[in-house]
Amino acid sequence: MFAPPVNRAMKVLDRSFFQKTIPTSAARIFNPKDISRCRKELTASKDTLPTNRVDPIRADPDLELATKGSKCLLLRPEVLHTGESHAAAGCVAISKY
Repeated sequence: MFAPPVNRAMKVLDRSFFQKTIPTSAARIFNPKDISRCRKELTASKDTLPTNRVDPIRADPDLELATKGSKCLLLRPEVLHTGESHAAAGCVAISKY
């Protein structure tokens, strides 16, 4: 999905060269008890971020909601925050992460 960086002129390892920022959207889960159900539905519809190394469940970026236990599921970069997922429309709100 993401190609590794190529810099053949690098003599000393530059760790900043291996960092990548990916603009994504996140599905806000209002009830923490619904995380597994929403994750299952979004994974079945292939809307979640498909990586094994990154945990798609994150704390809500809104501090007020995060203190209440609200979580977010990271979505594929192609899923825009202006629309809703058809599979789990009842349990999430999609926002920019």
